[in-house]
Amino acid sequence: MNGLDKIQTAIIDDDEEFIFALKEHLGFFPEIQLQGCASKYNQSKNLLMKEDLELVFMDIEMPVKNGFELLEEARKSRKQMFSVVFYTAFDKYLLQGLREAAFDYILKPVKTEDLKGVIDRFKSKRRTEQPVNYLPLPQGVTEIISLPTPIGLRFMDKNNIILLQCTRDHESEKPGWKAILTDMSEVKLRSGTTAKEILGLMGITRFIQINQSAILNLNYLGSIEFKTRECQLIPPFNGIKLLASRTHLYELRSKYDTL
Repeated sequence: MNGLDKIQTAIIDDDEEFIFALKEHLGFFPEIQLQGCASKYNQSKNLLMKEDLELVFMDIEMPVKNGFELLEEARKSRKQMFSVVFYTAFDKYLLQGLREAAFDYILKPVKTEDLKGVIDRFKSKRRTEQPVNYLPLPQGVTEIISLPTPIGLRFMDKNNIILLQCTRDHESEKPGWKAILTDMSEVKLRSGTTAKEILGLMGITRFIQINQSAILNLNYLGSIEFKTRECQLIPPFNGIKLLASRTHLYELRSKYDTL
């Protein structure tokens, strides 16, 4: 499943054991991509500020501030809201949860069939919603390049390439590079193509290598977090999650971190 298709999800609960159990349940759903979990108030606030968050499973009864209060704080700070699934052991909160415009409501202990129902309803809601209007994609001067493919050459504007990845489609195959384009289509490169050859073709002023299997177009790279080494792409490609290797992060910091 493509990274952009996955549902960017978070869990907020002061019970660490329940977080672990819910993570186990969500692990059976390949469409779920877990952005993080939080059990403390400040952690929860920071997690709810992640821009690409779509679905949050949130406990209601928590210390410091309950789930309803946390949701209200998030609404005041975010431009685009996520959907909330409240859960609790006490069904007395059902009406209040509905008043708070929660997307759904489930009771503890969570059952897999209930979770499947929630996720299926969210996917249906997602399909029927109007597409989000993002800022225009960055464009530069048209630069036509020729990508070596297994059957010949593919001519294209390199501005339309988000990144190049080295993957294998089947376990029996050798890893090979492919270009991922802005329309999320893929162009497989000729077998034996190396990262050095790709960088020579693309140009190191526009494209950077972040690990052994990923080369990014700087036009689509929004940020790199030094602590986690996570590379955040700009919308609408921020569903693609990539990590910089320690070696390449050191090289990037040497090259770009001037402060």
